[in-house]
Amino acid sequence: MIRACLFSVLVGMFVSAAYAQVLPNSRLAAPPSPPPGFLPPPLHPRGVTLETRELGDGVYALMSNRPFTDNAGFIVGSNEVLVIDSHFNGAMGRQIIEAVRRVSDLPIKYLLNTNAFGDHVFGNYVFSDDTIIVAHQSTINALKISSVQGMSQTMARTVGGDISVFDGVELRLPGVGFNGSWEIDLGGKVVQMYWFGKGMSPNDSVVFVPDANVAWTANLIFGKGTIPWARSGDILAYQETLRNFSEALQPATIVPGHGEIVSGDLVRSYRQYLAEIRVLSEQAVAAGITIDDFVATAHVDPNYEIEPSLQGLMTGFHRWNLKVAFNEVSR
Repeated sequence: MIRACLFSVLVGMFVSAAYAQVLPNSRLAAPPSPPPGFLPPPLHPRGVTLETRELGDGVYALMSNRPFTDNAGFIVGSNEVLVIDSHFNGAMGRQIIEAVRRVSDLPIKYLLNTNAFGDHVFGNYVFSDDTIIVAHQSTINALKISSVQGMSQTMARTVGGDISVFDGVELRLPGVGFNGSWEIDLGGKVVQMYWFGKGMSPNDSVVFVPDANVAWTANLIFGKGTIPWARSGDILAYQETLRNFSEALQPATIVPGHGEIVSGDLVRSYRQYLAEIRVLSEQAVAAGITIDDFVATAHVDPNYEIEPSLQGLMTGFHRWNLKVAFNEVSR
């Protein structure tokens, strides 16, 4: 039974056209121009396999074998199964279904989409028509004005320009939307979904399993040895979102949308990092430093232990964040 928790819930009507091809993705197609040295996240799914890791009774992470390609997950109750994100295309969506079937024959009743990016939703269409897809209402609104073609163009740099990875994808929209939070009991296993505010994107949602104290954080909080990426261009909003997250949840374990599983302590590190780059930006503006000089050769403070394989990617994220913070404090 779906019920409200903590915040008011908006249960949307099932969209009459569950499979949609609509307007190009105007909302996500034009992020701010990247700074020098920025690298697009490497997300190509070719050759990616998802490793099933049991994190608690009935609680499973699906971890990519290649750094920064998408992770997913699923929860098994006594009555039904819930899946978190559907990955990049039909082949990856089917790989998720196969992983579930190796553990349980129960129906996949729910599929949660944590944001409106194609690497999290493009596998939706391979799930059964009986599977109820749930997302924050802003995710649904973004997808309604999007198309496979538009989203593929947006994501082309993340797959080295190989948009053949999107061949055959159909855009299946979530049928249930919520505002603040959503909750379901799968049969002795409660799963919650929250939207705490704008983060890496305007739509980032968090999935939480209370009895296992595990959170799936999608793009809001990446994995071990990372910093945030304020792609949506708002450091202050990101700080507020992480504050809301910290006040509502204290997960012991985080399954990120990208990167390795990490402890919940990373939330504190993300908050500290964002506060520090705000201060650095204020100091640079006060000193009359130009944005180009401030950003172009910047590196992450060594106090933040970046995974060696992610050094280049995180350096680009850092310079992007500094650019956003500098522009914020210059207003």
